Amino acid sequence: MQYIDTLAPTTVSTLLLVHGNWHDGTCWAAVQEQLAAAGVRSIAPTLPGRGSDDDRVHVCHDDYVSSVVAALDGLSEPAVLVGHSFGGSVITRVAELHPEQCHGLVYYSAFVPRDGERVADSLPAEFIEFLQRAAAASADRTIELPDQLLREAFANTVDAETVARIRTLLVPEPHGPIFERLSLPSFATTQIPAIYINCRQDRTLPPGTFHPIQSSRLREPQLIEIDGDHETLLTAPERLADALIEAVDSINASRCTKARHHDSLARHPLTQR
Repeated sequence: MQYIDTLAPTTVSTLLLVHGNWHDGTCWAAVQEQLAAAGVRSIAPTLPGRGSDDDRVHVCHDDYVSSVVAALDGLSEPAVLVGHSFGGSVITRVAELHPEQCHGLVYYSAFVPRDGERVADSLPAEFIEFLQRAAAASADRTIELPDQLLREAFANTVDAETVARIRTLLVPEPHGPIFERLSLPSFATTQIPAIYINCRQDRTLPPGTFHPIQSSRLREPQLIEIDGDHETLLTAPERLADALIEAVDSINASRCTKARHHDSLARHPLTQR
């Protein structure tokens, strides 16, 4: 498995950054530089199916989840999981299966699937048609992101030169996991603190798709809104890093509040009976 790992000392939980469609772990590099400068450690695994030698035909959502769990197993403490776009579905299932390893969850323009849903269920019909046509035309059923879609909907706040640079970082996307039904029987009642980062200039999907439709699926989430497009990790990494640091502070505060409340209940005379 490929990792980018920053080793800067930190007093907060490690951020485990999970990329979305058409990306790999290297796409977080600029954000990681900003986080490291602030003393926040992060790791950014590349999900299976992105390498040229990977099995892109048979890779499945469970493979994605297993790769993130393996990264968590290499840490000495629970991490804050950050999911971008499709990566939201991955961190949701990791939290379902291993809540004890999740200090908090951060969704950045990300999907929050319900039990039994596919990520495809949150996509408009024309986008699904594009995915199906592109997969059918590819020998390994991977999907390339069209230049026009990248320029007009994904990286729509930057100049042509920046879009061209982003183009070189993108990888073909496996078709299968987008259309898999995901088992999440208990996630709706999870107690893990959650943050949703909404990018105001995100044009990838119809208005409201990410916020409030996806964000409202979380239990008592805090909303952080920033100026940026879907590719803010590449078009405004310092702004996204600031939002992630704010999210970590909020998660830590939430954890502390819950711990104090628990201690208060434990000391109350009525709880001693």
